[in-house]
Amino acid sequence: MKTALLVIDMQNDFVEDGALIEVKGIRNRITQFKSFIDECRKRGITIIYTKHIFDTVHNPVEAKLFPSLAIEGLREGTKGVEVHNELLPEKSDIMIKKRRYDAFFGTDLEVILKAKGIKNIIITGTMTNVCCESTARSAMFRDFNVLFSSDLTFTSDPVIHENTLKTIKSHFGEVMNSEEILQSLQRP
Repeated sequence: MKTALLVIDMQNDFVEDGALIEVKGIRNRITQFKSFIDECRKRGITIIYTKHIFDTVHNPVEAKLFPSLAIEGLREGTKGVEVHNELLPEKSDIMIKKRRYDAFFGTDLEVILKAKGIKNIIITGTMTNVCCESTARSAMFRDFNVLFSSDLTFTSDPVIHENTLKTIKSHFGEVMNSEEILQSLQRP
């Protein structure tokens, strides 16, 4: 199938209760998210996880914008940087480590997708308005069809979430809930 599912930054520092940069409400959808990943895998969709890695040397502007990250958070080799244990990748899945919000920037993501003949990218994960949106825009700029999940992208502010969905829908891709995405993949 010419589709890839991007599971963006579903890391413990965003998902776990009380984590440094916890996205409120995200755990309410973990079971649904896991089921969606499993269904995509059954359909032969390429599954690609991303992990946002932070340090003050490689992310100097981000460090200025988020001083709370100066000491901890999203650090290589910590539990916080790992994918949440209920959503762990399988051996056949691909892991992309990134240092910017956009999963294409400074990574091999585009090369991997093109080598596999991927045309469609499903965007899921966190945060809706930051890494998910940045990656969706970048995918569209590279001529990939973007399917942006309205119910499996997350941010703590529902207004920001809805505004991002409007922006994606108006200029960068299709916005659908996870069930609609699965139904759309059945179309010829």
